[in-house]
Amino acid sequence: MNWDDLKFFLAVCRCGSIRGAAVELDVNHSTVSRRINSFEESLGERLFERSAKGYACTAIGNEIFEEATQLEQCLKTVERRVAGKDTSMMGDIRITLPDVLAQILLMPDFADFCAEYPEIHLEIIDSTKPLNLANREADVAFRLCESPPDYLIGRKLANIHRACYIAKKFEEKIHDENWLAQQNWIGWTDKLRRPIGKIARDYPRLNSKHKIINAALQVEACKQGMGVGILPCFCADEDPGLVRIPPYTAEAKYDLWILSHPDMRSNAKIQTFVRFMVQRIQAKRPLIEGELFNPKT
Repeated sequence: MNWDDLKFFLAVCRCGSIRGAAVELDVNHSTVSRRINSFEESLGERLFERSAKGYACTAIGNEIFEEATQLEQCLKTVERRVAGKDTSMMGDIRITLPDVLAQILLMPDFADFCAEYPEIHLEIIDSTKPLNLANREADVAFRLCESPPDYLIGRKLANIHRACYIAKKFEEKIHDENWLAQQNWIGWTDKLRRPIGKIARDYPRLNSKHKIINAALQVEACKQGMGVGILPCFCADEDPGLVRIPPYTAEAKYDLWILSHPDMRSNAKIQTFVRFMVQRIQAKRPLIEGELFNPKT
């Protein structure tokens, strides 16, 4: 049996459609359809029921899916352990992190790393989804969480603080309590239109308008005067287009972790990258935790 056939089969099982599997595998959807048809013909079995809603596994398809999933895990383990013994300082490192960390905080450090190690190539995946490092969907993850999964190793680098900001053009008005009370929050989603905790208590009179889920777009909307943004301090404290509003409350929100798989402990380029980034981020810790802000400046 051809393992490539099983990869196409597993992708369709998980995605429930040819098109979804094509996106996951980064191939043309006609290629997926052809491989599935060929796989069924070679087995002499119909593995999927086709309908307008997508592809659903038949009984024999479900049996093959269970066995193929176990085989996939075994092959991933072998692949990961071989990669973990790589002592070369060349090749790719797959990195996953939320886009706001890449755009505003870490991209200069990535660029410096590449300049210092030109034979190492970075694949940067901007995603808030927890990609599976055991399956080598990524080699290194920067995550915002209270505690990482038990199957990963890493360290907490900083505690990301948030504060409240408004466009710089309103700076002369922010000490007018009546004016400030008439401003509005820039919301995130229907469930997160208003803040909670310390920030909510210090700004009880602000209503909410707008919904912007992307942090970088929140920053831009705030700079353009659409309202008060609750933004990470590393995004806003050094942005010339923004000012913190009184009483200048900053609140710890997320822990920032750098994570990798235990099997990568001996991978030279991954460990070199991790050490490089730990040093760089620790140097930025005062910015990340809002300590650089001075209301008198």
